[in-house]
Amino acid sequence: MKKIRGVLAIIAIFGITISSSSFASANQPELHIGVAYDTGGLGDHSLNDAVNSGFQSAKKRIGFSLESTVTIGSESDRQARVLSLVKKSCDLILVVGSQYASALKVLAAQFPDQKFAIINDETVGLRNVTSLVFAEDQGGYLAGVTAALLTQSSKIGIITNLSQSKDFDKGFALGAQAVKKGILINSKYTNDSTANVAKQMIADGVDMIFSTNPGSDVDVLNVVASANKDGKSVGLIGLEPEQYATLSPTTKRYLIASVVKRLDTAVVDLLSEMSIGNTLSDIVNPSLGISGRRYGIIDKGVEISLWSSKSIKLKKQINYFAKKAAKLST
Repeated sequence: MKKIRGVLAIIAIFGITISSSSFASANQPELHIGVAYDTGGLGDHSLNDAVNSGFQSAKKRIGFSLESTVTIGSESDRQARVLSLVKKSCDLILVVGSQYASALKVLAAQFPDQKFAIINDETVGLRNVTSLVFAEDQGGYLAGVTAALLTQSSKIGIITNLSQSKDFDKGFALGAQAVKKGILINSKYTNDSTANVAKQMIADGVDMIFSTNPGSDVDVLNVVASANKDGKSVGLIGLEPEQYATLSPTTKRYLIASVVKRLDTAVVDLLSEMSIGNTLSDIVNPSLGISGRRYGIIDKGVEISLWSSKSIKLKKQINYFAKKAAKLST
């Protein structure tokens, strides 16, 4: 989501500064990295731009060249794009987004000596695939805490996509209930219009909404802004970098906070390890044989940015609950 520029600064809640670990020495050869971006390529204000931000940060410390390609979105095209990078003898091929998982399952098995990594997916259980994922239950918890602290009606809502895991939903409920045990939580999964769901939630008395659906949340913000014009007090919590928005002076005041997945941090860590001949190899899902790294609050892989004056005043309280959220997924 595009950052709001102005007097409100981003407030990252709870975390420990990430160690820069070891980086490539002058005697080591330059890495040759391939990246298969998701649809839209650079300039999407979403996953692709977040990954590119990681590359730009890594360039300050690590020597590498970059081969990139952008899919048009079909399964066959995704496979062809990744295969084109395999043929260029990349030391590592990074694919952006879970939509590449099917193609990766085929190609990683076909080329067992090629190293791959995938952002936002933990379903490819092959030894040459590194999964970079984020503790969505922790992010959901932070959103739930923020919503519960700010609600006036004691009715809050979460809108998630059917293709997403239920971790956002689970964490949201836990965070909200940690603040107010009797709070009412309206949870909706949809692949249809998020704006229509938001309208119904507001009609049902919900005054704080956490939306995690990928893509632009301009329509939801417009619904929230319209409700406020009608005399209701409604706020929105978003998700970065999956969502983006073109915020006008009319709507930006209603974006209360954003849960942030730090894809850039994951990319820097991945290339840092590659530069010394290693990779990220934590056990992410032992039952499926998934390795890589799951990022959370402790390593500042999951944060919350507070945008409104009301939410900023709650920084200390949210920080307190963030310590509890950090214990999830462990």
